[in-house]
Amino acid sequence: MLTEIILPQLGDTMDEATITRWFKREGDAVKKGEPLFEVLTDKANIEVEATVTGFLRKILHQENETVPTMQVIAYVTTRADESLEMKSGGEIKGTKGSEGNGARVEAGGTIPAAVSVSRRKPFISPRARRVAKEFGVDVSQLAPTSKTGRIMEADVRKFLTQAKPIEPFVAPVAPLVSKQAADSIQPVSGVRKIIFDRMSASAREIARVTLTTEADATRLVEMRDEINARQSEMKFSFTDFLILLVSRALLKYPYMNATLRDDGVHQHAFVNLGVAADTERGLLVPVVRDAHRKSLGEIFSEVRRLSDAARNGRISPDDLRGGTFTITNLGTQEIDAFTPIVNQPEIAILGIGRIAQKPAAYQGQLALRWLVSLSLSFDHRVVDGAPAGKFLQHVKHLVETPTLVLV
Repeated sequence: MLTEIILPQLGDTMDEATITRWFKREGDAVKKGEPLFEVLTDKANIEVEATVTGFLRKILHQENETVPTMQVIAYVTTRADESLEMKSGGEIKGTKGSEGNGARVEAGGTIPAAVSVSRRKPFISPRARRVAKEFGVDVSQLAPTSKTGRIMEADVRKFLTQAKPIEPFVAPVAPLVSKQAADSIQPVSGVRKIIFDRMSASAREIARVTLTTEADATRLVEMRDEINARQSEMKFSFTDFLILLVSRALLKYPYMNATLRDDGVHQHAFVNLGVAADTERGLLVPVVRDAHRKSLGEIFSEVRRLSDAARNGRISPDDLRGGTFTITNLGTQEIDAFTPIVNQPEIAILGIGRIAQKPAAYQGQLALRWLVSLSLSFDHRVVDGAPAGKFLQHVKHLVETPTLVLV
């Protein structure tokens, strides 16, 4: 029996991925559930497990090739003596040794039942369709460059560049060349290239506004120290507390707990809170699912599990998708305030600065208080400034009076 190996869609916005590694070679035995290949998606390097047991007979796309999702990238056969013959028109024929009655899969045929992902070949990728709609491009004028014949986002942007060339304001200046030392050039590739593209798209496509406020976190600091001093099993971070507080605030202001899709704005009844994490492989955003239902201890355990998986490069696709709101904390880098980039398709992100002691007015006197800056970036196309300000004000209120949630 011949089985197609499909490149699955591992994220909501993913329409292609780069194959970075094959764990098996042609002819090797394959066992269902073991890693078969690794791909670089728009979020991370992810290992994809085999869905069937058999022998890897043909690899159609090699390492470092970028392939559209839902395409056949290899074939697995049930028997070791089953050979493959390529026929005209891209048809693969399998023959079983002496039996000579092997299964065959024709180009465009259906997927065997052993494959867990349904196969489809859309004419245009979702991201390409979204960009074409935004710039008013007639897709019938576009020419696909991929081997599959599907129009990708790069095809749309190439068309825009050719149709509306941008002339430089001044003549290019010859670069200064040092005779003493050559510049170090680091190619923009891999995870950095993905971050490059996603951040550029977010800055280009949304109307971002950032609101900043300062909260008195003295009571939060005291409560954290008291809880950590009472027990040694779990040493809570400020991020743990903020996940709890922000998730509760999102329940009160559900218009901030939303994602923007092609069919409109989706306000979610659940809070899947993304937590931006810096790793050796780049920026990742693991998602704490149903954060609004979790206790502080449950949040602690889930954050540690996600952090360990992200650092070790073993995080699963499910842990990186489905977020409805994101927080990013740069306090450990001694950053006071910043303007974070919205993690699309979400409509908002909260940036958290360092918690530091500063002189502040307290009960009519000048005193040292623990203060923290909160920076809310949001898509002004979806949320106006006043409603966003009310949400940020409520987050500030919870930070200053955490007993409203924790007791």
